[in-house]
Amino acid sequence: MSEKSTSKKRQKKWLQVLQFFAAYLVAAWTFLQFVDWILNRYQISPYWVDILLWFFVGIIPSLVIYLYHRERINSKILRLREKIIFPLNLVLITVGLYFGFGTADLGSTTKSVNYTTEAGEQRSALITKEEFRTGFYIYDFKSKVADSTTTWLEFGISMLLHEDLLQNKNLSPEVAGIRNTTEKVKQASYFHDFYVDGEYEIINNEYTITTYIRNAKNAKIKAQEKVTGKDVLSLIDNISRFVIRTLDSKEFNNPNYLDLNIKEITSSNLKALEHFRNRQYENAVKEDSTFALAYLYGGKRNLNFNLSKFEDRVLADKAFRYRYKLPLQKQGEALILKYLAYDEFDKAEELVKLQLEVDPSDENYNGVLNKIYGKTKNLEAYTQLAFDAWEYKKSQNNGYNLLDASLIREDYDYILKQINALLLVQPNDDVLFSLKLLPQLLQGDINSATKTQEKIKLLHPNWQNLTKVHDLAIAYLKDNPVTKKALKKFEGVYRSNDNEQTQTFWINKNTLLRYVSNQGIGPLVLAGDYEIIAGHTLTGRTWNTEFLKNDLGQIYAFRQEQNDLKGSLITWYWKINKSILKAESLLENRQLDSAKVVYEEAIKLNPSHYYLKDALAHIVYVKDLDSITLANQLKEVVGTYGPRKFWVEAGKLFYKREMAENGQVFPTIELLPIAEDRYMNRTNLKYQYAFNYANGMVIDSYVYVYNLENQKWEKSELAVNTWRKD
Repeated sequence: MSEKSTSKKRQKKWLQVLQFFAAYLVAAWTFLQFVDWILNRYQISPYWVDILLWFFVGIIPSLVIYLYHRERINSKILRLREKIIFPLNLVLITVGLYFGFGTADLGSTTKSVNYTTEAGEQRSALITKEEFRTGFYIYDFKSKVADSTTTWLEFGISMLLHEDLLQNKNLSPEVAGIRNTTEKVKQASYFHDFYVDGEYEIINNEYTITTYIRNAKNAKIKAQEKVTGKDVLSLIDNISRFVIRTLDSKEFNNPNYLDLNIKEITSSNLKALEHFRNRQYENAVKEDSTFALAYLYGGKRNLNFNLSKFEDRVLADKAFRYRYKLPLQKQGEALILKYLAYDEFDKAEELVKLQLEVDPSDENYNGVLNKIYGKTKNLEAYTQLAFDAWEYKKSQNNGYNLLDASLIREDYDYILKQINALLLVQPNDDVLFSLKLLPQLLQGDINSATKTQEKIKLLHPNWQNLTKVHDLAIAYLKDNPVTKKALKKFEGVYRSNDNEQTQTFWINKNTLLRYVSNQGIGPLVLAGDYEIIAGHTLTGRTWNTEFLKNDLGQIYAFRQEQNDLKGSLITWYWKINKSILKAESLLENRQLDSAKVVYEEAIKLNPSHYYLKDALAHIVYVKDLDSITLANQLKEVVGTYGPRKFWVEAGKLFYKREMAENGQVFPTIELLPIAEDRYMNRTNLKYQYAFNYANGMVIDSYVYVYNLENQKWEKSELAVNTWRKD
């Protein structure tokens, strides 16, 4: 056969191959469209479309070979190369699909959740699984005209929109107060395809709000809508419906969710909402006494920072009382808060696990389990919770939790691989790499840690107040390898000088861990013979803890410096032993004779714990008073003194100060008399409250502050600490 005829035959053969291949592509695409419709129609995992797509693409090499040699292969004549290529191609496709989709949920996109109502009725609800919800960030709505009186709306609109959209379980919205477009794209593009932001203006009391749904990779507008009206809360409801129309599934049988108006689940009082946006929950409920969400968030914050056990219960009771105003899941949160406030942890855990069936990676619910597992040192459950949440949903908060969980497990290689994987997606990210520092320090890879630290300091010189603690650790660990013996001396429970918070330290494997009451567990890095550090720069907070020794070389307290970009805050914590715990328990149960003996013993063992002497002074003082005299003494100081209020409840004296203009919250606290005109503070140990009398009547209240340096009580000379009785 001539070379020319052979060439024509090959051209004809390849033309036929291309024709068959084109038909294959059309048929495959049509089939994928049909499968996609079927999956949506019956709520089956969309991952099957991806699997089939990659299968159809993956077999192309074998398909092309078959089409070119189909006459011979159809006659069952296979050459060695085909006997190798065909099965190898199939094996490679199978392996690739396994690693790409081996952990993906290939079942239904929905599931049924069973629950029991407060009336005891058994019910079920069909919900969209969390991994199939559309996730996105909601950012600030910028004001077109600068106006300080309405600035709160810039984040207020996005915050209220977020609360509204949380009702829809086909969506998974997150909210963040970011204005810069570059920062928005950087954050949103890690885990989502879209984000929401907007702008607004107010002319003649009429609001005009424009909402943009943008591509998370380049900030280009996918959809936008402008709404105008005099009721800004109704406009937020309209925006919510626009977002749902754009981002929610269009399938008619997708699970539908009750969509309450934002007024119903928050408040119609704009002043209350302004306080709520500024996290001034106390002021918010003054404007609207039935503002359930403000009670709920205020209670969670109070509990988280251990401000006052008494107020924990007051806020929890209020949130529970007005829970009917909240969406169903928020009603569950109110009940959980009540269980936690009253130390019913088993009930709280049971209810949280039910809520996590609906939202497996919800920060609030996982946070509650963190508190419970942290309190019981259940490290297996604590860390597994973080790993599961990361699998369910890749988010910033879940990433931080995964980091701590990996460090607790000492699985340094795993978390470094996760960070490197994210850096592949965002290779130019000049912040994400900083998360490598703690794993490197705890792993003992000081050379790598030094390089990471130098890069952080080079690119972010304004982080100096955050990075200084890591400088200490690097300098120390270069010459001092970590041993269990070096960490053992830190173990124990320590009580805050400023509130009711405790910190518990213990060793797990080779790592010193810390549980902060009502918060969580975190790993600590040795930075000196009696110094440890914690925190990473990306979260904007680091800690340096310096332990104090007595004459016998035993640790009795620590001084903690908490750093952020703007400055540092110094707090003190006292080590608690069995004698102190026993004395406090006896005092709480009003077993004064036994308490006196145990407090005297505790003071001998802990001479620097000044507040123990105050508790003993209280016991000695009240033991000599009859109940009527004591009741009259308490009654004399009851009243309002400027922002202060003192009252008697169940025979106890309580004190509450109004929220400060800067938003500082003052919890309700119990005061114990140690003299006729002076009272110890059971919550914030460093303050005592005293009263001036004239003609047998109380005329003003003032404050004593304990000077830790001089180790003595001093009367405060600050004008804000003395108030005349109204």
